[in-house]
Amino acid sequence: MATFDKSSNTAAKIIAHRGSSHLAPENTLASLQLGWRETTTCELDIRPALDGRLLVIHDASTKRTTGIDLTVAEHPLRELQQLDAGSWKGPQWKGEKLPSLEEVLAAMPADKRLFIEIKAGPEIIPELSRVIRASGKERQLWLQSFSLPACLEAKKALPAIPVHLLVASRPDPLTGTPPPTLDEAIVQAKSAQLDGLNFHHAALPDAAAVEKIHSAGLQIHVWTVDDVADAKRLLGWGIDSLTTNRPGWLKTQLGLD
Repeated sequence: MATFDKSSNTAAKIIAHRGSSHLAPENTLASLQLGWRETTTCELDIRPALDGRLLVIHDASTKRTTGIDLTVAEHPLRELQQLDAGSWKGPQWKGEKLPSLEEVLAAMPADKRLFIEIKAGPEIIPELSRVIRASGKERQLWLQSFSLPACLEAKKALPAIPVHLLVASRPDPLTGTPPPTLDEAIVQAKSAQLDGLNFHHAALPDAAAVEKIHSAGLQIHVWTVDDVADAKRLLGWGIDSLTTNRPGWLKTQLGLD
């Protein structure tokens, strides 16, 4: 079995999950800017607001991160951006708002990258394409989704941008649909001409699975890992990136600074 060697794994990307979300309020400009200082790449989630604009938020409701229960799809962007998305994390973050994807892309440094998770179906792709093209930062982006139809449409609309299929470790909490098996995920990604898979770390069984994915011509990414032993094991298997809530801390623990 492969073992972790920090000298040979520095090419593996340590990705900041919703920014540096252990330290700052997730999916805010504060968290993303901190994440970009700690590593090369941040990850975020997008959902369409009532007016079709793209809001950076994980949940379908604003309640968990703002304390006010508004369904994102039922309110326009301007209303959602009036909420305080920072105070729940600490008083020093009071006033942090839910950013739009346009605002995040405008703030992204030229030498950094962004992994955009699509929390919607293929209907979001026209607006996503418009925003990305207007930013002029296509080469700094990756896209991913649990929705195979969304991935398929994203790859058609934005063929130059890598698109990855997300694979969970347990059934969908809303539908009860089980996640695809390793072989099913590979077939789905290849059939849709995607660039890779992004597995929950508990769903990736061993180094042989990593080799099988790579042999299929796909990248393999893993989320969300905050444990040093887990990170060493996964990096030793040869994964292409690892997403964590604690990018700066984890890089230090792994000796990757």
